[in-house]
Amino acid sequence: MRLFKTRRIQWVLISIFLVPCLASAENIMSTVEVKSGQAEVTFLEGRATLIKKGISLTQGDLLFPGDRVRTGRDSRIEVKLPEGSFIRFGEQTTFELISASFDQEKTLRDIKVSMVLGKIWAKISKLFGGRGRFEVLTKTAVSGVRGTVYRVNVNPDDSVMVKVYGGEIVVNSLNKANITSQSEKITKPAKVSGPHPVPGPHPVTMEEWTYIVKALQQINIRPDGTATKPFRFSIKDDLNDWVRWNLERDKILGVQ
Repeated sequence: MRLFKTRRIQWVLISIFLVPCLASAENIMSTVEVKSGQAEVTFLEGRATLIKKGISLTQGDLLFPGDRVRTGRDSRIEVKLPEGSFIRFGEQTTFELISASFDQEKTLRDIKVSMVLGKIWAKISKLFGGRGRFEVLTKTAVSGVRGTVYRVNVNPDDSVMVKVYGGEIVVNSLNKANITSQSEKITKPAKVSGPHPVPGPHPVTMEEWTYIVKALQQINIRPDGTATKPFRFSIKDDLNDWVRWNLERDKILGVQ
């Protein structure tokens, strides 16, 4: 009888400690499947709000194109995109998800995020290679990537800092990006008006430029849209809390 009671107690203790461990392991091993046109909040520390709706986000919520989010003080949010990439945003950051579509059969993606203010860290899935596009836009520039790891800081004065940790990105002035974007659109025939005066030469407000920024290189974009040439930065001097945390998250997630 004593032996039976002892074994029963042992099984109760095992259940108390083992079941939570199994549940935790299941959560770690489970993968989040996000459909085209969606993005999922996979980590949230502090507060993040959908600006138009005034709704506080929670882990597991879905974001859709057109959603604009603002993070609070001492807050961080991680978002998983439908093709397997992850983007993270630091405290007091405002961003908008413009596009989050992908075609798995054609291995094409169209990911666009607009950064208004704050910090973004992008860990881009390499599974899609260079097919389709993955762009982070700011007021003065746009960065297009392939498989890579990089971050962008958008400051209150509209200046921008971009640092690349793996792979390479193409950064160019938003004027040139807009020209490229417009040329890709197919417009319907329209009635053309008669002859009219054409304005003469005039100064442009932003210098048009394009730079390829490689691993361990940085580029700074001034508030007027002009930029420095890419230069090498020290990874040792760059290791602040934000960078360390993101590198650790990348390691845990093991994005391919």
